[in-house]
Amino acid sequence: MMRVVLVDDEAPARARLAALLAEAGGVTVVGDAENADDARAVIARVSPDVVFLDIEMPAERGTELAASLPEPRPFVVFATAYERFAVDAFQYDPADYLLKPVNRQRLAQTLDRLRVKLAARRDTEREWTAAARAQAHLLPRSLPEVPGYAMAARTLPARAVGGDFYDATLVEDRLAFVLGDVAGKGMAAGLIASSVQARWQAAMRQRDLTAAEMMTALNRDVLASTEGSRYATLVHALLDPPTGAVRYVNAGHPAPLVVDRDGAVVPLEVTAPAVGLLDAPAFADAAHVLAPGDTLVVVSDGVTEARDTAGIDWDLAHIPALVTRHAGDCEALAEAIVAAVRDHRGTDQTQDDVTVFVLRRTA
Repeated sequence: MMRVVLVDDEAPARARLAALLAEAGGVTVVGDAENADDARAVIARVSPDVVFLDIEMPAERGTELAASLPEPRPFVVFATAYERFAVDAFQYDPADYLLKPVNRQRLAQTLDRLRVKLAARRDTEREWTAAARAQAHLLPRSLPEVPGYAMAARTLPARAVGGDFYDATLVEDRLAFVLGDVAGKGMAAGLIASSVQARWQAAMRQRDLTAAEMMTALNRDVLASTEGSRYATLVHALLDPPTGAVRYVNAGHPAPLVVDRDGAVVPLEVTAPAVGLLDAPAFADAAHVLAPGDTLVVVSDGVTEARDTAGIDWDLAHIPALVTRHAGDCEALAEAIVAAVRDHRGTDQTQDDVTVFVLRRTA
């Protein structure tokens, strides 16, 4: 059953279209509105498959409303009494348009096209769901337990499949962890992300590699498989638990933050270029020692570049306060960072993938 919303400032026009849709069959009108503001509220509430949208309305045109709808958007069918408006409206990528007064034959043709588009969308959604499920299985179901430390991670793909990944494993007496972000988003970025993560896991089984050597091998593999068409920024680190010494490579990634008990912050700046970008680059590493009470926060650029409706990025300066507020619970801290980014982005939740990894030295 096709679920539709009717938007038109003229009540008789809405009533006529509703009657024609009922006569056509296979369609349920789940809401209607007479202006753009009411339409946004109805669409957000009922999530229709299709919106039949009048172009000429007071206060705000139907084309402006269509352009403002957040993803995932319903299919839009514009309705107008003037053919020139319908032609102009095609820049907004509608599924179809109808000239008023709407006739039965033309409406039937539109509904046939919509059914084909909806079937294709549902097939695609099933494929995305299967891919998302497969990708989720590649992420660690639980993080290693390391005496004297606590850790947590969260990821929020912009779409069902994302280009971010994280992982952590014990390598003899050390903890190895990584957080990466493949350029782009969606299915292609997700495939590369899964490939990079798998190569990282394989490299970790070579226990005698230094951080710099591991990154050189990883870069070689990624470059060979993508031919430079995709790259990944990432932070790879090895922690020596007894001393708190962290040896890390920051390959073009937003600087992780180390926050101490007093809220002072030390960024772990970039040490090397992104992975898969250059042939045989030098992957320099660096060191930092985590003191008891220190918290290391690694995020993807979906956090650092999260924008609100005014185009203002989320400020990493919020992180120390969140660390202090959740000093005893890494799980709550990771969730709080993701929630803060989600709140900052408002209605636009498809900007980029968001991933957070938190490591705290507790003793």
